Amino acid sequence: MKLLTKINKNYFKYGLIVFFIADLIIISMISQIQKLDTEQELRYGAMEVAKIIKVHGHFPEIQPTYSVKIIDIQDSVPGLFKDTIMFDPEDQTMDEFREYQFSQKINGTNYLIVHRHFAESFWELFIDITPIISIFLGSIFLVMMYYNKYMSESLWKDFKDNLDTLKSYSFTSKERLQLQTTNVDEFDDLNRVLIKMSDRLGKDYQASKEFSANAAHELQTPLAVIRTKCESLFSKDDLSSDTIQSIREIFVSTDRLSGITKALLLLAKIDHGQFNEEKKICLKSIISDKINFYREIIEDRNLNVKFTSENDCVVYMDKRLVLLWIQNVLVNAIKHSPNHKDLEIELKKNQLVFSNYGEEKIKNPDQIFKRFYKESDGKESTGIGLAIVKKITDHYNMQINYSFKNFKHTFTFQFPAC
Repeated sequence: MKLLTKINKNYFKYGLIVFFIADLIIISMISQIQKLDTEQELRYGAMEVAKIIKVHGHFPEIQPTYSVKIIDIQDSVPGLFKDTIMFDPEDQTMDEFREYQFSQKINGTNYLIVHRHFAESFWELFIDITPIISIFLGSIFLVMMYYNKYMSESLWKDFKDNLDTLKSYSFTSKERLQLQTTNVDEFDDLNRVLIKMSDRLGKDYQASKEFSANAAHELQTPLAVIRTKCESLFSKDDLSSDTIQSIREIFVSTDRLSGITKALLLLAKIDHGQFNEEKKICLKSIISDKINFYREIIEDRNLNVKFTSENDCVVYMDKRLVLLWIQNVLVNAIKHSPNHKDLEIELKKNQLVFSNYGEEKIKNPDQIFKRFYKESDGKESTGIGLAIVKKITDHYNMQINYSFKNFKHTFTFQFPAC
């Protein structure tokens, strides 16, 4: 949820609470004022009745508004206000009235004069007045809310622009991060911190990138020299079998070290985002080409490769990474498949499945995608192939799942189809 939306939501929620409380307070005040006005009117009306009786000697009883009775002196009543319920002949209903009664001796006779007025209850007043208050307070509330929204959008505009700049910023551009001045102290402080942080991270990124490239380059040179010397030694005729075996081991180890160096450099390049030439790639053709590329090895080991595809399955990726992904998974499946067994590849709309025969499941399946992890001690494996696969799939937010069932190792890749 956006911050502005959350603020408006809370503003609306608490505004309703304030509105309800204000409504009750206003109605209570109106009810009290109305009650005081009614009592003043009742007192004045009763006094006028007393004057009429004094002049004319009588006053006609008008129910339920006026009531005049002759009483004994001992039943005299001082001025008294109270609520009562009376039958209203006009509406033919029992209604609530506010009445004022008092006794007075007029022309030698004691009279009890009662003046009543229809009294609207609090909840009746609530029902009558709430719509008016709702319109008034609601209008004020809406005006304030839209004004607050307008001001907030104006204040947050520069922040949003800077946020868009941060989202599109990349250390590979070598350009310094530039953020707009917002004229808001807190936002400007944040901008200064972000610029300072990006400068430091940019320097670290460039240093790491240069170190990886330099290290890989400097390692390849002595490895090439060692390989050349080994080839020269092989050409000599007076070498013993032990010497030849030692030279062969040096040569193989050199090739293996060269492969590890290249793989580590590749991982560093992926981390540094140097593979960003993304375009639509047809996985079906890539997989078919790789199968044909390793056809000689497949036939030499009598492997039965079964490749099925529902469609071409197009993905949006860097082609170099797609080739590495498919190659490493395919090579891993070929390497660990016994001779004369099936190797199945199934391509669906957004899923790729590799299955190969195996006698037993992997001991530590949660470790197989880590660098230099190997299930066996075979020297021909560097333990980096699946780590590269994991790095590529993470780069494109793919999901990998490994399972072992019915003597089959299965790697399933879930990816968003283009």
